[in-house]
Amino acid sequence: MNTDALLIYDGDCAFCKQSLKWALDKLPAFCRYVAFQKVDFNALGLNLADVQQQVWLIDGDRKLGGHLAVSWLFRNQPALGWRVLGWLIKAFSPISARVYRWVAKNRHRLPGGTAECTIDDKP
Repeated sequence: MNTDALLIYDGDCAFCKQSLKWALDKLPAFCRYVAFQKVDFNALGLNLADVQQQVWLIDGDRKLGGHLAVSWLFRNQPALGWRVLGWLIKAFSPISARVYRWVAKNRHRLPGGTAECTIDDKP
């Protein structure tokens, strides 16, 4: 696990915080993490729309958003099962991206979600 990697999530979203807590509980190898509200995401090459719409994983010069960030987290676990799941997420990227976007758009309706989790559509 690259300990210099940084996961950026929405700290105002209850669903996102619950998802992070789940990951911290289940995944033994984890990178640093911070809510986008507490980091200068512009200095990392991201904008407000980027960080409001999906989780980001910054690994050196690489910026992985959404399902690719999740895939990276799983692929960097010591247990084979988690690594396989991460590779499947990456291998089926078009489907994984669609599923991730659906979850992100509907996170306010999912368990742990609140009105603060709502993502407004871009006009």
